[in-house]
Amino acid sequence: MSADLEGVSDVHLVSVVIPTIGRPELRLAVESVLAQNAHLHEVIVAADTDDALDLPADPRIKVVRTGPRAGGNVARMAGVRAASAPLIALLDDDDTWMSDKLQKQVEAVRRHAPAGSRWLCTSLVLEASGRIWPERFISDQEPLLVYLFQKTRLRGGQGAMHTSTMLFPRDLVLAHPFDEALRFHQDTDWLVRLDREAPELAIVQVRQPLVRLAKGEGSVSRGIQPRRSLEWALRAMEGTDRRARGDFLLTVTYFQALRYRDLGAAWQILRTAVSWGRPTAYALASIVILPVKLLVARGRI
Repeated sequence: MSADLEGVSDVHLVSVVIPTIGRPELRLAVESVLAQNAHLHEVIVAADTDDALDLPADPRIKVVRTGPRAGGNVARMAGVRAASAPLIALLDDDDTWMSDKLQKQVEAVRRHAPAGSRWLCTSLVLEASGRIWPERFISDQEPLLVYLFQKTRLRGGQGAMHTSTMLFPRDLVLAHPFDEALRFHQDTDWLVRLDREAPELAIVQVRQPLVRLAKGEGSVSRGIQPRRSLEWALRAMEGTDRRARGDFLLTVTYFQALRYRDLGAAWQILRTAVSWGRPTAYALASIVILPVKLLVARGRI
């Protein structure tokens, strides 16, 4: 056991890292962590703000300060470096956990992750609407990026790994840290790099909802500029599965171009998706479906 883990005897103890800019929902998020029935070692609130935080009084809570506004990945990594347990769980500051979240995930890892392996554990999530997702799980021998991005049917069909469900060894994220310079596609970038840098990674998925989401699956940040998203994809996804990267461009980056009403970017993304990727027929249908979906969301249809 390394020196920074001295005093931690349980290899299944968890440090929970909650990056925050001080949202009012933070207290509920922290309380849901403190209510865990097993494995909780500490809660690290990584505050990317100078503002006062509304937190419960509990000796297991530790606050580390970054920024302000240094970025979500800077806060995440500051929290990870301050952690003293062998395992890390992430939680967005406006989501909450079921009380048995850590217990269920650690049990799943014990059953399904080979001893001594690198692994990443996720679960289903529950939206306020009652919808539960992802709708499918990664299959044996399925590449991670194919699972995440390739569409397998007209509506949905991709997999998902929400940040607030993630549990993994601290050593994994120290060896493969989140990119602290990146301000968008932060989780996606980390998963793409893990797929390349840690191909032996075992994926463990708990097939029940353990996280309540404040936002839905479609709550992609409006701050993602479509041309920057395209630049990121061309750099980060080069050499990956062509169907997966083509489908990513058509279902994520193209959608951002539509939201920004940037028709020039939309056309560039479409051409790149076909020439650089190999999108599935389901993703190609997004060329028509996503504009309609956006108009419906804006109340114009």
